[in-house]
Amino acid sequence: MPKSMEYSIDISEEAKSLRIGERLSQFRKEKGLTLAQLSTSASISEATLSRAENGLSPLNAHNLYILARVLEVDVVSFFRTDSVSISKGMRSVTRRGAGDKESTARYDLELLCAELSAKKMVPSLNRVTATSLEDVDGLRAHEGEEFLYVLSGQVVIHTEFYTPTLLEEGDSMYFDSNMA
Repeated sequence: MPKSMEYSIDISEEAKSLRIGERLSQFRKEKGLTLAQLSTSASISEATLSRAENGLSPLNAHNLYILARVLEVDVVSFFRTDSVSISKGMRSVTRRGAGDKESTARYDLELLCAELSAKKMVPSLNRVTATSLEDVDGLRAHEGEEFLYVLSGQVVIHTEFYTPTLLEEGDSMYFDSNMA
């Protein structure tokens, strides 16, 4: 079984300005949960949650997805405070380069249409920065499904059950992300 892939979020000044830890604390308190209770429900150590809430340590994407599910919030709500729910006739536009940005050990991410909450997908543009599985400490699964479309260049996709797949410009892949 491959090692877990950590999607560590860089705790730069720009990342701190997103105030993910503050939102985590707010959501936890709104649910009336202690750190210990959230730790048990999410299977994430209390120390990790405390460091994240205090802006001292990053949360990886996998943990953000778990916390969103446990706290019953949209994962995008960790990044934005101005989210609105989708209703009939609603739309969202993100102009080129204007999405919310994050960097992880694996890629640079730009969230698209992030002001809408409760979407059935999380649209984003990702620029792959890792050059090997060792760069990101292996594979990691998370709840959901993924759709990839290569805008330029090439990327090799590694998954738990399939041989590595080379995707080139114009190629796409849809897969179950519960598979590491």
